[in-house]
Order: sequence, then structure tokens, then C-alpha cells
Amino acid sequence: MQPSSIIRDTIQSLGFLSRLPLPRDWLDGAGDSLKTSIRAFPLAGAVLGLLAGIVLLLADYLRLPALACSFMTVGTLIAMTGALHEDGLGDTADGFFGAATPERRLEIMKDSRIGTFAALTLIIATGLKATLLAAIMQRAGTGYAILALTGAEAASRAAMLALWHGLPSARPGGLADNLGSPKWETLVCALGIGLGILAIAIVPAGGFTALLAALIFTTVLLYGFAKLCMARIGGQTGDTLGAAQQLGVLAILLGLVTAL
Repeated sequence: MQPSSIIRDTIQSLGFLSRLPLPRDWLDGAGDSLKTSIRAFPLAGAVLGLLAGIVLLLADYLRLPALACSFMTVGTLIAMTGALHEDGLGDTADGFFGAATPERRLEIMKDSRIGTFAALTLIIATGLKATLLAAIMQRAGTGYAILALTGAEAASRAAMLALWHGLPSARPGGLADNLGSPKWETLVCALGIGLGILAIAIVPAGGFTALLAALIFTTVLLYGFAKLCMARIGGQTGDTLGAAQQLGVLAILLGLVTAL
């Protein structure tokens, strides 16, 4: 791959995954090449993590409490992505636990209204993410927390593609179904990028123990989630892919906290 293609794919991935004000001419042909561009999802995640890290750094410079800094950072991520993945997590929680049949679960997941399970899941997930990030700040410093967040945002989007590749589509005609499952070579490229960024981000301060802990937590949690997806709806949808990204970030941060 040429560097120019990686830059193009990253920009197009940011155009799909975020609401950043990117120049329109940068996104020309994005829809046609998204199947290939998704290999750069981890790079797009790293960019979003670094941008949110600026907020974390500024908030810490103002001597705000670590938890307040973390909530502001998580809020920045939500604003930049338009709550894309959080919406998927909420819809998945409502569908998986709000109905008794796969058909009804998929129907609920498509409904834009938020239910009790979605509300509680988002509250818990957002609070847990901010709390874990604050713990990393206090144990290893703000700089390492920024690196950890960057690595988590990158690797979680690679994990999301693994779920997309590994499970059949549960909703014909949906966005994930229309795009088609990522090709094996695309997945391998994304996983390599995601793992590389995660290792560069956390090994210098946390060591290989922290990296191993993050990978174990992520693998176990997402494997269990994949099994749940098959049991509840018989595969994956765009909502479950968003949920996988959110769970991936939580698993990585949780693994890091246990190792620090």
C-alpha cells in the first residue's frame, strides 16, 4: 500500500465514522471505495482518540478533577462521532433484552426511540469508560492516559471489523449487509494496524503485561458478545458492530487498569 492510499482511506474512514468538518473534495468517491477504506478504521480511531486527548490535556492543565477531565474527554468523542457507536450499543441493548424473538429484537433495534435497557446501558458504559480513564490518569499520568485512549479507539475499531467479518448478516438490506463482509486481507490489515497502534501506545509505560491484559479482556468480552449476537439475532447488524466498538474500548481500558 502506498502512503497516499492510506491517507485517503483514513480520511474517508473519518468521513464515515465521524462528523468532523472535512472538506467535501477529500471525500470524493468515498461511498464507492468504503469496502477498501475500512482497513483504515483503526487509523481513524487513533485520530479521534488523539483529538479527544487534547481536551483531556487542557482539562488537566486547568487542574480539574481526573473524573471531570475524563467525562469531558468522553463527551468530546461522542460529539465528534455523533454518538454513532453509542447509538448502536443502546439499540443493541434494547433489542437483545427487550423482546423474546429474533424478529422482534431486530424490529426494536431499528426503532430510533430509546428504551430502558438502552438508557441504563449507556449510563453504565459512559460512566465506566470515564472512571477507567480517570484511574489510568491517576496511576500512570495524563500523557499515558491519552496514549491509552488513542490505542483503545484504534484497536476497538479493528475488533469491530473482526465481528463484521466473522458473523453473518442478520438484517438483509441493512448498511452492514449492503457493504458486505470485509475481505480477509482487509481484516488482516486492519487488525495489524490496530494492534500496532495499541502496542506503541501502551507498552512504553505499561509494558507487555498491560498489552497482554488488554488483549485478553478484549478477546474474551468480544467472543462472548459474538456468541450473544448469534443466540439473539443470528448474526450481526450495524448496531451490534457499534456495540462491539464500545465494548472493545471498555475491555482495553479495563485490562490496562488491572495491569497498572
